[in-house]
Amino acid sequence: MSFKSVFWKTTAFSVIAFQQSLFCYYNQDFDDGDETPFYEDESFSDENEYEETQTYKRSSPLAYQDRSNQKMDAPQPDLIELNSRLQIGGSYTYVTFKPHGNHSFKGNLGGAQAIYEYRPMDNFYAGAKFLWRQGTMDRHSEKRTFINFDGHERLGYTFANDIWDLSLFTGFGYHYLKQKLSPKSGGSLRFRYNEFYVPLGFVSNYCANSWFTVGLDFTWMPQVFSSVSIVPLGGARWSLENTLTNFYVSVPHTFTLTKNKRFQIILNPYYEHWEDGHSTAKLASGIALGLPKNSYNYYGIDVNFAYRF
Repeated sequence: MSFKSVFWKTTAFSVIAFQQSLFCYYNQDFDDGDETPFYEDESFSDENEYEETQTYKRSSPLAYQDRSNQKMDAPQPDLIELNSRLQIGGSYTYVTFKPHGNHSFKGNLGGAQAIYEYRPMDNFYAGAKFLWRQGTMDRHSEKRTFINFDGHERLGYTFANDIWDLSLFTGFGYHYLKQKLSPKSGGSLRFRYNEFYVPLGFVSNYCANSWFTVGLDFTWMPQVFSSVSIVPLGGARWSLENTLTNFYVSVPHTFTLTKNKRFQIILNPYYEHWEDGHSTAKLASGIALGLPKNSYNYYGIDVNFAYRF
């Protein structure tokens, strides 16, 4: 065999072997799952990387968030906690008034009220309530003009879950009542009652759906200091027996008006029982002087507009 023949045979074998090795190399890469050819341009690679990123985001959004080191966006408006609420509205009240040992008076009162509450869930609770009521009460031969102011602060704690909440509170309150007794014959008398009390109670709500909530409010108001002055008897102030049977109960119906839950209308039927204690002054002989015990029953409804923030 000549040298030239051996050279050409050796060269042909080398070319065939080299091509076979390239073929095996490329087949091995594709078998490993890398379908991207080595000659792929940069724009095609970026598109593939984008698709891979989107798949990663869909499969694990939290992991992608950590991977990209992006900051959380500001909370959406409907997720912001609205911990404060201010209510302002008007009221109508039917009242019965009975001095101990005497006939009853009945009448109608109009008024207004304002309530502020700071009420984060599972946290400190604070609030304040103020009301004003005014009207007249009549009996056969007498009429009483009636003006009432009442206010108290609240401090406590709120317990809550997804559909209900309960706030327990105490505080300090003041009750002022001015009466003018006008008989058909004779002069009039004016009474001014000043009474301090300690409110002990709770405020609760049940969320029926996204726009309606029904609640139950209860406050017990035992008195700690009470007095009365009478005009025209020199304006002398007499101490009264403190009473412990004063209480307030209501069932507020709350209607949310807007999607962001900031604006509400509240219909609040209520009942309140209040007592003025009898005067404690006595003569040396033990005979009691002054005023008898008074009992009041208020049946009313408040209509409040509320703003949450």
